[in-house]
Amino acid sequence: MKRVSGRMRLAPALGLGLLAAVLAVPAQAGLLQHLRDSIQEFTLDNGLRFVVVERRDAPIFSFATCVNAGNVCEVTGTTGIAHMFEHMAFKGTETIGTRDFAAESRALDRVDEAWEAVLEERALGARADPARLAERIAAFDAAQAEALAYIVPNEFSAVLEENGAQSVNAFTGYDQTCYFYSLPSNRLELWARLEGDRMSRPVLREFYKERDVVRNEKRMRVESSPLGRFYSDFLTMAFKSHPYGVEPVGVTEDIESFRRADALEFFRRYYVSRNMTVVVVGDVALAEVRRLAQKYFLGVADAPAPWPVLAREPEHTAERRLIAREEANPMVMIGWLGPGLSDPEYPAAELLMQILGGGRSSRLYERLVKREKVATQAGAGTGMPGEKYPNQAVVFVTVSAGEDPLRAEQMVYEEIARLVADGPGEAELEKVKTAYLAGQIRQLRQPIGLALGLSMADQLRGHWGELFDHLDRISAVTAEEVRGLAGRLLTRERRTVGVMERKTSDGGQQG
Repeated sequence: MKRVSGRMRLAPALGLGLLAAVLAVPAQAGLLQHLRDSIQEFTLDNGLRFVVVERRDAPIFSFATCVNAGNVCEVTGTTGIAHMFEHMAFKGTETIGTRDFAAESRALDRVDEAWEAVLEERALGARADPARLAERIAAFDAAQAEALAYIVPNEFSAVLEENGAQSVNAFTGYDQTCYFYSLPSNRLELWARLEGDRMSRPVLREFYKERDVVRNEKRMRVESSPLGRFYSDFLTMAFKSHPYGVEPVGVTEDIESFRRADALEFFRRYYVSRNMTVVVVGDVALAEVRRLAQKYFLGVADAPAPWPVLAREPEHTAERRLIAREEANPMVMIGWLGPGLSDPEYPAAELLMQILGGGRSSRLYERLVKREKVATQAGAGTGMPGEKYPNQAVVFVTVSAGEDPLRAEQMVYEEIARLVADGPGEAELEKVKTAYLAGQIRQLRQPIGLALGLSMADQLRGHWGELFDHLDRISAVTAEEVRGLAGRLLTRERRTVGVMERKTSDGGQQG
């Protein structure tokens, strides 16, 4: 089963895309209203909200369950635990994936006890007894082997595949974790049982084995990748106080010390009824979805949603610079601390960055790639690494071979100065609204795209209706507002700059 973990910015982009497409094409207004009118919802007694869209054009349905919990919720010592739990969410339930759950449960407890003993000895540092540590590691390995004997490997995934599931996937981002796939419509009850069970009583079998998979993922994507190291260092420098500065995969030392109890505690705190939304789109009936939801989802914990993250990144008052030297193509990444999703200026920030670097007709691409040929790629966007809280509005440039990254950087500032001085033209602004955002509507035409858009909006924005209410905020953005925001946002003292120079074989640098 394929899983995609990391940054996924579907919800806000989908909402913005749909609404801007409506602005650009008046004929879409009726379709938008029709779509909104077709959306139904109900809430279970435990507070879990379901959103249902009946579509009879094909005998399938798609769902998305989004939990308002990502790595932004983590604390020092257990960074990456949201991503780790996502990996565990497909390991099965008390009835699927086990030969004898009662015996397996006792074996899993013994694995946890053995791992605690390993951590206890490791915590002694230089005073640890190597022989005793080796003995405890051997006991831990033996306990794992015993627990594995009770497992039916990959049974949860096999059940889905045997019943025609498609696009089985999940992702952990900074702000959310989402699970989604499609099934034939005559498998609705199977889905409800599987999803209800794992959101109520997940069994974190093979936890330490899967932790090693996550550790290897960190090694491959970050530690062994020049771009991965560069991006990770950039985030650390861009966010000194806010947890956006730590990648979703987590800090290496935390991953290596994970306990199954850490993941269960994260589940108990965040996987609660009022902190998640389930959306079902396709060949289903509202009454049947409601019946099955009441049958299988009332076990989801009835608890209030946790507090949002209260930490805030302080206003930056001096430029921060990172210089990296790698055996890779030179790059420039420039970020400015910008508004979060709920900020009234967020729509203008979205449009501002798209004017600068949103595609091949953007200002930076036209100048750096097409005319000056100092870069092979240039782009820009908001929402790095998350969108719920104040984040980085970023410009990135892949520098052409033999070109000076600092020259490319200077050209970026020249284009920004021109935008601040003159602002965008009305035609340019409307073109950006249409070109960048209209493409997103295609995703909403797919059941999974719509399910994800509604579910993510319901959690990130507070209600799925915000997917549509954003229309007025987009339509109200003016060229003067974009120009004014550019002057306040894209300043030298507020920027974080990362420059990756190419290291030569003799250890020197190459422009």
